[in-house]
Amino acid sequence: MGWASWNHFFCDYNDQTIRDQADALVSTGMRDLGYRYVLIQECLTSGREADGSLIVDAKRFPHGMKDLVDYVHARGLKAGTYTDVGEYTCAGKPYQGSYRHEDQDAATFAGWGMDFVEMDYCNRPHETTGRAIYERMAEAIRKTGRPMLFYICSWGNESPWTWAQDTAQLWRTESDISGEKNRVQWDNVVGNFESSARHAVFSAPNSWNDPDMMEVGTPGLTPTEAQTHFSMWAISAAPLWAGNDLAQMDAATRGLYTNAEAIAVDQDPLGAGPVQLREYSAGIEVWMKPLGALGSGVQAVLLVNLASVPAEAAVEWSDLALTGKAQVRDLWAHKDLGEFREAYKTLLPAHGSVLLKVTGEFDWARGTTYEAEWPGNLRAGNASLLPCPECSHGYAVSLRGPANGAQGSSLRFTHIVVPRSGRFYANVVYVYSGEANNTVQVRVNQAQPADVKLPGAIYGSVRIPVDLQQGENSIEFRFTAAGTVDIDRLTVTR
Repeated sequence: MGWASWNHFFCDYNDQTIRDQADALVSTGMRDLGYRYVLIQECLTSGREADGSLIVDAKRFPHGMKDLVDYVHARGLKAGTYTDVGEYTCAGKPYQGSYRHEDQDAATFAGWGMDFVEMDYCNRPHETTGRAIYERMAEAIRKTGRPMLFYICSWGNESPWTWAQDTAQLWRTESDISGEKNRVQWDNVVGNFESSARHAVFSAPNSWNDPDMMEVGTPGLTPTEAQTHFSMWAISAAPLWAGNDLAQMDAATRGLYTNAEAIAVDQDPLGAGPVQLREYSAGIEVWMKPLGALGSGVQAVLLVNLASVPAEAAVEWSDLALTGKAQVRDLWAHKDLGEFREAYKTLLPAHGSVLLKVTGEFDWARGTTYEAEWPGNLRAGNASLLPCPECSHGYAVSLRGPANGAQGSSLRFTHIVVPRSGRFYANVVYVYSGEANNTVQVRVNQAQPADVKLPGAIYGSVRIPVDLQQGENSIEFRFTAAGTVDIDRLTVTR
């Protein structure tokens, strides 16, 4: 969470601009709600010395970068810098990218006291991939010894959500939300939200999909659209980067940025991404995000009207796997709406929305589904991500037998939280298991592993009885034979 300079200012800013925004984060109360990072984007360095070291733009930063970073830190904030995979940044000459200077630039950023590094995708050299450059920069950051978050801004190119978990903490899933300075179009907000949501299965702590910084408070959006925009980002577990001029923010915009209940949905520690439920009518979207744990019975729900006229929207408890009645709270009105049986309905204005917290009794007979590719799971040995069009979210995790010195491979499903101890059933769905039966070892928590046969199948499943304890559990699958077993998902039922 924090503020980023590009959307409002482009390169029309200076040292004092950044100081003013840092001060505004404090005076508005945003810092105390979690907005801690001040990200300076573009037009920082105007050249290199003979030894290759960066030259800070002296006209823009007359006191130097270290002095500005110290100012930011003195206000209880963190500072972020910007670079690029190419020789020059997106602004072009003379502004410097980090290609072939990754180690040197990372050391410079650390020397300035930076806490965050964004790396853009402009001017990528044709002889290499962006991934290779990002991985070099990630290693360079590690070598500095300074903890700096790393942000891959490849606009979704090279699908960073599939490989960047050990390289960066967050990555862009789409192109810029706007190509205009201090102006945005509503359709771009919707497009970036829906595009990012397609990769929601890869959202987890330290594995964040970024649909781009927010445009709340930017010309081009009505107040209704701005609230919907914030709600979309909140239910996406997206980084919350304010992209407006905080020093000139009106009360309504400040109210959107400082809604603690909406922020809590975004910052929920499970880190789950959004799930789109079935479409009830044209132009009405219903999104859900579990809070705390899958199967907790507590979920954020976003009802959105994309149509240009008012429309009724509804969410049914059966689609949330809830039984009986459920409590509903409106997170923008800060109001408990009461207890509802079977569903909640409301009338939404054009481009309007309602962000709800729904609490009810989870139906463990239907169970919870844990995707193998979720980054919160633990892979070891030869385990790797496998594109799988027939799988539930397009991916599986492939467990391969011993190779290159590795002793087989394993996948541990984590954060399996149940309300009470007892006998449950784990239904594992797998693909491409070969023509013969394969045996995997299944281990529940710290119990002794048990052998389970997976009959040869292109697409199969096996139901396994498991004894789980109240609270958090893990279920591990280990494969040490020849060949492969590819796991799609695990469903736990009572």
